[in-house]
Amino acid sequence: MLWIFLAVSVAAAASISAFIDNYITDVHFKGRLPQAQKILGLPAYLLICLIIAAIFPIQALPLHFVLIFIGTGIMSALGSIAYYKALSTEDTTGTTIFIQLAPVLYLIAGWTLLGDHISLIQILAFALLVAAPLIVIFFSQKRAQKLRRRGAFLIILYLLFVVTANIIFVSATGGEGKDHSIDFYTAFFYAMMGKLMTDTALTLIFRSWRKRFKWVVKNSGFKFLGPMIINELLYVSMDLIYRLALTIGPIALVSATANSLQLIITFFLGIVLTLIWPIFGRERLRARTIIAHLIATAFAVTGIILLG
Repeated sequence: MLWIFLAVSVAAAASISAFIDNYITDVHFKGRLPQAQKILGLPAYLLICLIIAAIFPIQALPLHFVLIFIGTGIMSALGSIAYYKALSTEDTTGTTIFIQLAPVLYLIAGWTLLGDHISLIQILAFALLVAAPLIVIFFSQKRAQKLRRRGAFLIILYLLFVVTANIIFVSATGGEGKDHSIDFYTAFFYAMMGKLMTDTALTLIFRSWRKRFKWVVKNSGFKFLGPMIINELLYVSMDLIYRLALTIGPIALVSATANSLQLIITFFLGIVLTLIWPIFGRERLRARTIIAHLIATAFAVTGIILLG
């Protein structure tokens, strides 16, 4: 099925993007105001809007639908602030562990908003998925647990914004198995407009972001801009593919498939990169940490299999 292929593509892209995000946050921003990276989202979102408008005819929509799709973009853009702040407190694999809660949120939304039935097996899957990040926190050194708890809170906050935005987006476009009267690319165009408007407003509001971004560009130059441009293009493409997968497949399974594969790819890619290219890997390869992540990965993957 097409949605499976799309979910696999999202998982691979998300893993690579997470390492670039972590590298930029720790190496160039040194953990200070990493959300200033959103400034580069302005040209990226503007470019994708121009490309979509040039390739796909934008349908005329009722004003309330336009506002809905723009609103989903605004929510996603605001949620990403918490994501960037989480990167300053967490390693890449640890952050990915916490993102495994996304399928749980999608299933809960299906139960509360769409009337979907939740079985005992799915409840067990919920427990395993929630246990995965808790294991990582438990196995952390005491001095790192506070940072892990803060990272968990920020990632959950990020997920609440993004999952809510995606559910609204999917519902407004029709969703799985429904007649899609609204063109997907038109909806995505307005969602990107929402992100563009939000990042533009935030850039104008927060002078500290502008100063920090200029400082990083001045001191790092293309070593920062090169990976950042690649990452922005990768992220926008990933966002498009993921939303498309959510509209043509079961949203909980799409999320579960993408997140489980991302977790596995990120874990092993992190080990490889740390050994051969430490500037991008930079994972903590202590035995205690590896064991914690292996156990958490097993819990998360088992939970996601049960969801299927």
